[in-house]
Parts: sequence; structure tokens; C-alpha cells
Amino acid sequence: MSNQEFWQGKIKIRENYYPRFMSAPVDGVSDSPFRQLVRDFSPNELLYTEMRHASLVANERTGISLRYNKVEMPMEYQISTHKTDFVEKAVEKVIAADFSSINLNCGCPAKTVIKSGCGSALMEDLKHLETLIKFFIKTIDGRKAFTVKIRAGFKKKNAFDVAQLAQDSGVDAIIIHPRTQPEGFASRLDYDLAAKIKSHLSIPLIFSGNITRFDIAQRVYDLTGCDGYMIGRALWGAPWKMKEFTEAAAGREFKSSVELALTYALKHLDLNIQFYGPNGFIPFKKQVSLYVRDIPQAAQWRMRLLRSQTEAEMRNVFSEIYKEQNLTIKT
Repeated sequence: MSNQEFWQGKIKIRENYYPRFMSAPVDGVSDSPFRQLVRDFSPNELLYTEMRHASLVANERTGISLRYNKVEMPMEYQISTHKTDFVEKAVEKVIAADFSSINLNCGCPAKTVIKSGCGSALMEDLKHLETLIKFFIKTIDGRKAFTVKIRAGFKKKNAFDVAQLAQDSGVDAIIIHPRTQPEGFASRLDYDLAAKIKSHLSIPLIFSGNITRFDIAQRVYDLTGCDGYMIGRALWGAPWKMKEFTEAAAGREFKSSVELALTYALKHLDLNIQFYGPNGFIPFKKQVSLYVRDIPQAAQWRMRLLRSQTEAEMRNVFSEIYKEQNLTIKT
């Protein structure tokens, strides 16, 4: 298979086929408004929710963790937990909400997450992890695809053993971020480990980590042979990024612009207000500075946007930016 044939092909997860690129689950970022923006440019790619603890999903009354717009589908729901408590109730609610598939997070390196035994801490005790994975599979009972997201290991690299365990237990696909928990997001990615795991799996392996350009994805494919590629931080403040990748894979170019960035910044703000209410401008601050990174005096505008105390104040700053750029706000 040629490289171009590979990128034009699809990854099969259970009975579903998806493009090679997909969005990453990022807490505080990959919420419903963000996913809707990504979907404007990437109509068929698999999207991921934010990571949510099983107890929250099982017990919340508002149902906000399960809310989405139908345009966001197909979409995989990511759950974190360190025990089977609440898993049945959480899974039933996710299935009732008709998400495409379910993912167990075994890779988050955040101290607040591993302190409770969740995320990458699950990779420390393989017997316990096997019990947890099998409980998820028994509960799902074939109604949805089930995947796991892992790291190279917790303190030591044992991802090869974890991947074999997951496959033998009946998992439908594995996502690998080939760094250990202490290595966080900054150290060298272990491509050799990913390649070794891939060569011993019959289920799909998806690569996660520093895929910020198509040429990087191409290089990682050459090194590992992974079936799919997860895009995370590159999408922040640039919901068109996967479109750039798919166009490049087809030998075409997608050109973004300051006007496109500003248009989507305001659309992002609009969707946040619709989803979260009047204070929706506050969670938008996590990405707002990235939308203005390529305009003159970006640092000045970024500071003013981040210091905005109300939605109206933030919109006024955007009006000034538009005026400075000789652009007109589209309504």
C-alpha cells in the first residue's frame, strides 16, 4: 500500500470505519462547542469528549456531561475510574445518549488524576486493570465499541504487556501516547515501543502525541505503522487543523487566515454562551488567545481578552481587533 493509499483509507473500529485522523479528548477543551467547530471542517472524523469520571456521569442531575449537538457525531465518550463502582450506571447513560463508542482513560498523567488511582496509575497493577477492562466489556455487552487510551507506562514502560492484555480481554482498539507518566508531554516519544506494539496487535493502534503537522504524522506512520493519528493541542484555537491534515494527505493545501481565525473565535464564543449560559465567555478564555496569535500586537490583544470581565467586554475587544484589521464582523 502506498502512503497516499494509506491516508485515503480508513481505520476500522469494530464495525465502524473512520478517517485516519481524529480529535483527542482534552479536559476543559474538547467540549460540545469546540467539537461543533471542528465538525465544520471535518465532517466524518471521530471526535472525542472530555474525560469524565464514572461517578460524575452516573450521579450528575444536569446531564451536562452527556449533552451534545447531533452534528458532533460520530463521537467517542471517555470515562475515567479506578474501580467498578458507578461503571454500570455511567455506561448505561452513555449508551442511552447514543455515543458511538466508549473509551477508558488509562493514560492521563495529571497528579490530581493519578492520586485517585485513575488515568495512567491504572497501568501499575495489571491484574486490577484486567478486571476493570473486563467489567467494562461485560457491561457494554457488544452494544458499542470499547477502546482504551494508554501511555508507555506509569513509572516503568509496560505498554506492550498492557496492550496484549487489552486485546486479549476484547478491547476493540488502543490509543498509545508513548511516554511514561513522569515524562508528561515534553520528553522524547518512544516510537520504537509504538512500532513493537503495533506489530503484535490484530486490533487498530492509534498514535497520540505531538502530531501538529501532516509531515509529522507521515513520519510517525513510517516509524510505527500505526492505523490512526490523534490530533490534540494543534486543534486549540484552530478547529480547521484536521482539515489541513486531510488536504495535505490528498496533495492539496488548506489555507487559514486571520479573518478565518477571528470568525471562528466569535463563533466559539457564541456557542459557549449558548451551551454554558451568560458566563460561557469564561471557559472560552482557555483558547481565546490562540485565535489571535497571528495578528499584529497579539500579546496586547491576548491580555485584554483574558482580562475581560463580561461577555460584552470581550466582544468589544474583538470589535476593536476587527477594526484594526480592516475587517467586518459577519452576522
